[in-house]
Amino acid sequence: MHSFEVYFALAVVAGTPLLLAATGELLGETLGMLNIGVEGLMLIGAVIGIVVTLNTHNPDWGLVAGGAAGAAFMLVVYAIPVVVFGTEQVLPGFGVWFIGLGMSQLIGTHYENIAVSASTTVTIPGIDRVPVLGKLVGAYPWPVYVAVLLPFAFAWMFAYTRHGRNMRAIGENPTAAAAGSGIAVRRWRGMYVAVNGLLGGFAGAVLAVVVIGEWGPDVTAGRGFIAFAVVIFAAWRCMRLIVGAFVFGALLILVSLGGAFAWPVPPAFLSMVPYLGVVIVLVAWGVHSRRHGTGMAPAALGRSAAE
Repeated sequence: MHSFEVYFALAVVAGTPLLLAATGELLGETLGMLNIGVEGLMLIGAVIGIVVTLNTHNPDWGLVAGGAAGAAFMLVVYAIPVVVFGTEQVLPGFGVWFIGLGMSQLIGTHYENIAVSASTTVTIPGIDRVPVLGKLVGAYPWPVYVAVLLPFAFAWMFAYTRHGRNMRAIGENPTAAAAGSGIAVRRWRGMYVAVNGLLGGFAGAVLAVVVIGEWGPDVTAGRGFIAFAVVIFAAWRCMRLIVGAFVFGALLILVSLGGAFAWPVPPAFLSMVPYLGVVIVLVAWGVHSRRHGTGMAPAALGRSAAE
């Protein structure tokens, strides 16, 4: 395999947890549900994924369990206060972050630095006969293909289904959606909080089980915040999530690139670059918002039921 193919594959794998978490966050935000605690959500999925994988010796079960744990966690910590009782959304988001941080460290105490070696790689039949493309996309862990297909599926849903239009209506004006169109706002918001949790937990499990291969308290290393920024980078458009996630995935492997090619740049600086990218994205969005309004974001994003 040539160097480009190797680092392309590394960038895709590194970007996959970002894409999964960002897809879940975009779905929640489409209905006006702002979860700033993606980092804590991913940590819960990561530790449960590792614990189940090590105890069952089956990484697939670990990945599924990580997603299920994320969904349950979001329903309890976020959906109950925000969807059921109509509280504001920022503090429950902080709850997801910090409760996830503490709980994951507690659960993972006896599982730190234990390597997971089982493979989840699958090969697309016949793709190896396609020049160039076969080597670039032919063999990856199966969550990579799931992550790439989901934005296509949700983009189609938003564009061509009544349910997708109803989701957008809730995100623009939940009161009008409930009163004028009879949409069950609470039910759908609760469901997509669970979907947000499912994909965020799954993302954390993929990160720990597939990408890193072990559990550590800092396994996410800020990737939850990068996933949050990817949604803004994508301007709340499903297909743009793929580009944003893999661009940031490429930034995350700059340290590996620098070491392989002996770049005269300190590794600490290269490690900082993805997070500098997050700051640039947020600043650019802030400037755009001041000049043109929030436009692309759902109008009711972050608003409590009382607003």
